[in-house]
Amino acid sequence: MKPGDVFWALTAALIWGATFPISAIALETTPPIFFAFLRFLVAAAFIVIVPRPSVSWIKLIAIGLFLGAGQYGFMFVSMTRGISAGLASLLVHTQAFFTIIIAMIVFSERLAPRQFVALMFAFAGLACLVINRSQAGAMSGLLLVLIAAICGAAGNNILKSLKGVNMLGVAVWMSMVVPIPLLILSAFIEGNGSPWSLMATVGWPTIGALAYSAILATVVVFTIWGRLLTTYSAATVAPFFLLVPVFGISLSAMILGETFNGLQMLGGGLIFTGLVLALWPRKTMRIG
Repeated sequence: MKPGDVFWALTAALIWGATFPISAIALETTPPIFFAFLRFLVAAAFIVIVPRPSVSWIKLIAIGLFLGAGQYGFMFVSMTRGISAGLASLLVHTQAFFTIIIAMIVFSERLAPRQFVALMFAFAGLACLVINRSQAGAMSGLLLVLIAAICGAAGNNILKSLKGVNMLGVAVWMSMVVPIPLLILSAFIEGNGSPWSLMATVGWPTIGALAYSAILATVVVFTIWGRLLTTYSAATVAPFFLLVPVFGISLSAMILGETFNGLQMLGGGLIFTGLVLALWPRKTMRIG
């Protein structure tokens, strides 16, 4: 990969990783489902300048419900139920493992030996986190972020069926699908049936987080990843995805002062090891 493209890949990972602590700040005042609604409402506004991709509405709706409403809705709620921003940035990437499992079931793909080892590391890491959350008496946050990862994995497998499609267009146009179900859900769960009461929770931190997540983390990042994926092989680009939780955890510690206990560090380390095994290119992987 050219040095300039390495710079852009690192920049995209940094922008994406910073989304987690920035969103956590907004979630201190704005309800999580309503925040997810606002994020995709802003992203959907870009349909005026981004052409619709050559994807059927059925697939756009499915991608929007899984990758948008499901993934981000459950993830933001988990961040209000005891899952820190840094931990969320790591756990949502377990969708890489759920993507493998769903592909085995739906597409009859075979599990490679390295993928099996990666899954074992991931499950061992999750076991540590389950023990940790059980001891803390707060399992709901962990379950919610794993549901978010499963939704992301389902959306990823739908994306696999898209060939030669502008991914920025997919990101923007699938955002049209997301706001309405999230607003209805938020109004009844978070706003006592009235969406107007939710607007009072929107302050400058939320506005800043929305601008960042919708413009930088959606439009800019998808543009960068899309160009890189059309220039280089997926195996070359995929390892840079590993930097997202690294930046997410590091920035959450710097900005929010987050720390991890022993079980969380062990679980996170095992999951990250599994991600490395699952995503790192086979041709350059050397063991021993």
